Amino acid sequence: MLSDLAALTPPAVVCVAFLIGVGLFLRHQLGPKRESAEDEYPEDISGDGGIPHGDGPQSDASQSAASPDRGDR
Repeated sequence: MLSDLAALTPPAVVCVAFLIGVGLFLRHQLGPKRESAEDEYPEDISGDGGIPHGDGPQSDASQSAASPDRGDR
């Protein structure tokens, strides 16, 4: 009987370690979200220097190309 138990000890230890690891991983993934460094310092990125939306002057390359939604062919 003790030899059977001794044979099952290493797989039982590995199984317990695996279950503890899965539990810690799920706790980390599903836990409450903390503020990231980006949320703490929003003044580093200004809203003025973003991607242009076509309101201003366009470059020469974009002016010569026809827009596909205009129907120009």
